[in-house]
Amino acid sequence: MRLKSAIKNSFFGVLGQAVLIVVGFFCQRTMNLLLGAELVGMNGVISNVIAILSVSELGIATAVVYNLYSAIAGRDEKRIAGLMNLYRKAYLIFALVIFGLGMGVMPFIHHIMNETAFSQGYIRRLFFLWLVRTVLSYLLSYKRSILIADQREYLVSITALVVNVLNYSLTIVILQLSGNYMWALAVNIVIEAVSNLWIAAYVNRKYPFLKRLRKAPLEHTIVERVMDNIKNIFVTRLFTKLLLSTDKIIVSGMITTVTAGLYSNYCLVTQSVVNIMVALSGALKPALGNLFLEEDKEKEVRVLRQITFLFFLPVSVASVCIFCLITPFVRDVWLNGEYLMETGFVAASVGQFFFTAMGLPMESVMSVTGLFHKERNIAVVTALVNLVLSLLLVGSFGAAGIALGTIAAYLVQIGCRIRVFFKEYVKQSAFAYLADLVQYAALTAAETVLIYPLTLRVYRGGFLSLLVIGAMAAALALGADLLLYCRSWKLRSVLNLAKQAIRR
Repeated sequence: MRLKSAIKNSFFGVLGQAVLIVVGFFCQRTMNLLLGAELVGMNGVISNVIAILSVSELGIATAVVYNLYSAIAGRDEKRIAGLMNLYRKAYLIFALVIFGLGMGVMPFIHHIMNETAFSQGYIRRLFFLWLVRTVLSYLLSYKRSILIADQREYLVSITALVVNVLNYSLTIVILQLSGNYMWALAVNIVIEAVSNLWIAAYVNRKYPFLKRLRKAPLEHTIVERVMDNIKNIFVTRLFTKLLLSTDKIIVSGMITTVTAGLYSNYCLVTQSVVNIMVALSGALKPALGNLFLEEDKEKEVRVLRQITFLFFLPVSVASVCIFCLITPFVRDVWLNGEYLMETGFVAASVGQFFFTAMGLPMESVMSVTGLFHKERNIAVVTALVNLVLSLLLVGSFGAAGIALGTIAAYLVQIGCRIRVFFKEYVKQSAFAYLADLVQYAALTAAETVLIYPLTLRVYRGGFLSLLVIGAMAAALALGADLLLYCRSWKLRSVLNLAKQAIRR
């Protein structure tokens, strides 16, 4: 049942992200060509500022879902209802706090938009719509957590897929007809609100005891445990938001808003693939949560190495393909030559993508172990490394320097998590796992260096030629991976899991 649910959640999560990549690129293309890279950059910066403000959520979602695992496994309806009641009340408070913080920031938001042609009034109105969108999501979306903890995340993924396809499609239509991005954003807000109301209605039908026990209190010891987790997760979330959200702000404030738009376009390419891996990672978390309740340390380490290898296969192929394809894709198929960034930035972006994606298995494991107090310290160090190095390197290397700073931060994050998990949780040597990661990184770099010149020779321009070199790069990279690991227990274990899934 655990494997079946994980596979179903993974399938719909990955399928949803794959579809969104296609419609997302069409939407971004429309925004770039009709509205310009400057508005794309401004939109990205505003969404990042909102993301930082949203840290007031305090991480209660993570803490509640973590405690829901055991409550659902024990079918303790009263405790499940109590956790959801706590969640609902907290999110109402957080929505009000975010709105207040946002209104306080709004008069000054234009100061981080360097060399922009848009008026202060327009920037503030755009910021206000993003603020409303975020506040409504907190008021309406909290019931998704029980579906995630109950290994029914595929329902959330399907709903998100429908909503995002509608949002992207209507945005394209509205921009084509009117060129008014404000109208498109307003329609997005309405669609998301309706979808969240539908999820809430479904949860009420699926778990009727939630309504019956709407005022059920939590045991004092559980409240204390949740609040203790929240205190640690708050710091983690704050500095994780800074890690993820400061890059575009630095580009906009220290270079130009137009450059932030170009940066956003390249980030869309890499982040689209990262989102697929995040969907896979998220779908595996409930199964990992149940596995870690067994407290079999040897099995936990083995599963971590299996999952990391499972991630390596698509991540290495994607890294090679992104480096080989992104320049001709942006120049000849998606946009045009005016939207290109230098090769050094491309290389740094691919490195950032690789280490972001390869850090997900370790992140998933840490999230289900309850080591929130350790994650807090790791998040602080990671964010500070990113901010300091990005600010130091942006002057000499431009946008590539910001990406290099982020790579260094992710390496620190991965290293710290490995140390905590192996030394303090399973109390085993981390050498084998570190060796795995070094091998994966070295192999991916070597494949990129060898395959890239071949694609340059084959490429003749146009969409069909792009498909040819994409297929060639993917086949060569995957073939090299399978050839080198054909005798590895990790590959055999992944193939065995696939066989089990097919039989079921």
